[in-house]
Amino acid sequence: MPNHIFISHSSQDDDIVKKLRQSLELHGQLPWVDSRELSGGDDLQARIEESICTASHFLVVISLDALGSEWVQQELRLAQEEARKRNDGYKIISVVLPGVEKGHLRLLFPDEPLHIFIDKGPTALNEAMPKIFAALGIQLPEDWQEAEVVQVEPVEELILKLTDPQIKEKDGLRRARAMAELIYNPADRTSRNVISRRYRFTASLGPLELDEIRWYIERYFQWPVGVFKDRAAKTEANLSTW
Repeated sequence: MPNHIFISHSSQDDDIVKKLRQSLELHGQLPWVDSRELSGGDDLQARIEESICTASHFLVVISLDALGSEWVQQELRLAQEEARKRNDGYKIISVVLPGVEKGHLRLLFPDEPLHIFIDKGPTALNEAMPKIFAALGIQLPEDWQEAEVVQVEPVEELILKLTDPQIKEKDGLRRARAMAELIYNPADRTSRNVISRRYRFTASLGPLELDEIRWYIERYFQWPVGVFKDRAAKTEANLSTW
């Protein structure tokens, strides 16, 4: 008896497919994703066809990249052929990512399947999972928790605004310069912002100094002896000047 869910997708959508797969696995489902299941030496076409034909359901993640993917189109055609042969509730379910319009879907789906549209936002997939579970005919897990919107208190901000950037060279040193303003935004958002006078800001460090500081912080501890110790001593002596 079929016990896995075939997930068709574009490789560009691997991140969201990974989250989808993990959500299904955490609640006892067995998703089949070609990027994880196939290995070197496998007959790619044969393995995919077999998995589509032996799946309990076919779930396709539709993005703008997937719409242009020949693999996704081929897998979907195989699933549609399989659905016409089966009478055991085999479903084709599309999870539609932001950016895809309903008109795009008619190119792939002559018959209207189950479309589940994912909104934008970091919790959008989690919010759509109850619909995915329902479409698959799976009871929603009792421990399922809806994504919560966290209310964040407003905070005061001090913003450095830079305009008219330039590179100036003086005494052989290249430095970035710009016109600057400091903007204070109060937390209550009802008071007026406080804006400083415009002034010229010159970066105190150039690329050479930044590279030296980066080496001192990130690399020196790995080999703090010999010539590297001498180099570190010079860097430390220059810090107050920089």
